Amino acid sequence: MKIEDRLVEEAHVLLHPVRFRIVELLAEKPMHINAISNALGEDRRLVSYHLQALEEYGFVDSKYEISEEPKSKGKALKIYWVTDKMEEVISEIKKKI
Repeated sequence: MKIEDRLVEEAHVLLHPVRFRIVELLAEKPMHINAISNALGEDRRLVSYHLQALEEYGFVDSKYEISEEPKSKGKALKIYWVTDKMEEVISEIKKKI
């Protein structure tokens, strides 16, 4: 795949409104899916779908952590955060403009 084709595909993934809002949230701080869903006011399944796409393309990463929050203390929660990929894609787009 040519770099231009890859860039268009990645930009398309990132520019979906829900995905972009997820990335904006995660740029502020790592969060688990319930917190993301609540912050966006979106269904958890929809958020999960978009997180999978973002993770597949390398915009977000995740790992399981044991929760210290009172409601979920001791449970393993999958925490998501943004990677450097977003900045790389934006930088590449700016070079092409």
